Amino acid sequence: MDAIAENQTKRVFAENEEELLNECMKSVLLGMQSLDVVEKVAVGELNAYVKQQLGEYAALTERVSDQMKKLDIDPEIYGSFKQKWQKKMVKLSIFGDKSNSNIAEKLIKGTNMGITDLTRCLNDNAISVSDETARLAGDILAFFSGSVEALKKFL
Repeated sequence: MDAIAENQTKRVFAENEEELLNECMKSVLLGMQSLDVVEKVAVGELNAYVKQQLGEYAALTERVSDQMKKLDIDPEIYGSFKQKWQKKMVKLSIFGDKSNSNIAEKLIKGTNMGITDLTRCLNDNAISVSDETARLAGDILAFFSGSVEALKKFL
């Protein structure tokens, strides 16, 4: 593994940049897919919140995509089968109970899984990625944490 950049405190490796950015992209895409399904069944304030969150997710996706383009990284492709499976799992999880409380609970659980996966990846790569990529991952984690807190009012 060859370093692509160095400074006094860290060496930046392309493989680690790619791994962390792909994890960022996966996390925001999974969140968007879940919200896309939920938007169709959530009502009232939760529906409005979900619509606002979709815009935030789109902006984060664009930031990750821009950083990947800047570093000439091709994103991992998440095939249509995996996307369809994800949407079906979200639909099944809220099938019997479409209350805002149940939807919020499922969104919190999914977001916490995203926090766990992205935090693990960031911790594994933090000393070997650029400050810009680490900051982007940190911004996504902060957004996810804020989402969990906001969703608690719907429980």
